[in-house]
Amino acid sequence: MFGIDDLNAFIMPLLSFVIGISLTLIVAYIINHILNKRIAEIVEKNPSLDTSYRFIRRLILFTIILIGITSSTYAAFPALGASLASIFVAAGFASIIIGLAAQSTLSNIFAGMTISIFQPIRINEALLFKNEFCFVEDIKLMHTVLRTWDNRRLMVPNSVLQNEVIVNYTRTDPSKLTPIFISISYESDLDKAMQIMVDVAKRHPDCLPIGDLPKVQVMEYGDSGLQLRLLSRAKDQPTSFEMARSVLKEIKKEFEANGIAIAYPRRYLVVDPKLQKLLEESLPKTKPKRISKKKGEQPSESEAAGPNQ
Repeated sequence: MFGIDDLNAFIMPLLSFVIGISLTLIVAYIINHILNKRIAEIVEKNPSLDTSYRFIRRLILFTIILIGITSSTYAAFPALGASLASIFVAAGFASIIIGLAAQSTLSNIFAGMTISIFQPIRINEALLFKNEFCFVEDIKLMHTVLRTWDNRRLMVPNSVLQNEVIVNYTRTDPSKLTPIFISISYESDLDKAMQIMVDVAKRHPDCLPIGDLPKVQVMEYGDSGLQLRLLSRAKDQPTSFEMARSVLKEIKKEFEANGIAIAYPRRYLVVDPKLQKLLEESLPKTKPKRISKKKGEQPSESEAAGPNQ
């Protein structure tokens, strides 16, 4: 029969387990609140520490929760620990299986620690990851959140991110060279076109006139015209993209106002003289049209004289 003692033997360990988990969560919440407040004060003075401190906070909370759950389990169900130990000893290779199963998880955690300590990337930095322009939104224990230019989220495992070559647009010097290519026709005034392009770039509010920039260079002789390159500089990559689109629009307007033609594909056909003569002979010759006279109108003196005059 199932008596009161059996019920107490079941309820008391379960109650102890629930209390242990609850205390663990409460302690984790309090520590998280304290760390958030303290980290915010530090990051406000030194923003570069934001990446490392976020990861350290998550690592501390993960450790506290893991220790709390493990302690509560073994305290509430002491026989479970002995059973698990005997199973592991009997199996012999259980630790190897667990290690292999957790290999991906552990590699992501250690990769996240490496990224947070050495900081090849930081929160809010602009990156080019696998041909995707994006911003670092967050670095978590297992993965990093990248926000693309069109507001998508890439959830990249930390181990993958650590092994990829990444273009960092923000680190050291966020300014970016902005090349703009335009082709003009061979008949256009080259010097005038180059001066117009430089003037338009200098007038743009996002252009940074550094050194001899902005400047224009002749790049090559194309099939339809001369290819020119306007080289300028912007404060960062997003500004560079927007500036290039705006400058292209203004250059088009200035070219139209000053008679500079944008190059477009043109083809000239050269016909062999023999073929041209053959075509002319094969085409029917058109007869001259006779001028009809209205009734009662007298012919002119030349018409009256006839063709023999």
